[in-house]
Amino acid sequence: MSFFPPDPTDDEIEDIEQTQSPWWRPSDDEHAAIFPIEETIVINDSVAVILSMARVYSNGVEFVIDRRVRRGGADLRAWRQMQSKIQGMFGQYDPDRLRYGVALGDGQQVIVDQGSGRFGEAPDTHSLVQTGGGGGGSNDTWRFEDGLWLWPLPPEGPLEVVVQWPAFGVPESHAVLDSAPLRELASRARPVWGE
Repeated sequence: MSFFPPDPTDDEIEDIEQTQSPWWRPSDDEHAAIFPIEETIVINDSVAVILSMARVYSNGVEFVIDRRVRRGGADLRAWRQMQSKIQGMFGQYDPDRLRYGVALGDGQQVIVDQGSGRFGEAPDTHSLVQTGGGGGGSNDTWRFEDGLWLWPLPPEGPLEVVVQWPAFGVPESHAVLDSAPLRELASRARPVWGE
C-alpha cells in the first residue's frame, strides 16, 4: 500500500466555472489597442519612473510603468539591502513603500492600496489594481515593469497617474494625460478569438 492515495480521475473532479471580474484585471479574451505615452513621471540620481504606454480595452485601461534604479556609489551590502525595496517588498502600511494612484477628470482619486471592492461584487466607483509585472537586474541597475488596471474607462477630462516612493527619495509625482484618446481607442480593442 502506497502512502499517497491515487489521484482522482477526471470524472471525479468537479469542474467549477469561474467568471472573470472585469474590475480585477483586463480580459484575457480581448486584444488591447496600444497607446504610446513615454512620459517621465520622475527622475533623480538613482531612480527613473516612466509611464511608457497604455493598453486600452473596451472596458478599461492598463497603464504600463517602467521603473529603474541604479546602484550609483552604494557599496555591495547597501545595494543588496536596496534590492528588496526595489522589488516593492514592504509591509502594507510601510511609509516608505511604492504607491500608485490615479486622479480622474470627475474628481475621483483612486489608489492601489484601497482595493477593488469585495470579492464578486463590482465596486461602486472606479478601481485601480496592480496587475503584476516583472523585472530583474545586475550589480549596477534594476528595472521593473508594473501594470495598473483602471476600471472602467476613465471619464472625460484630464487623467493623472501619481507615484510616490519615499524609500528612493521620490515625492508625490504626477504625469497628466488627456483621457479623450484613451476613450477613443477603446473601440479598437478586438476579441482575441474573433468572437
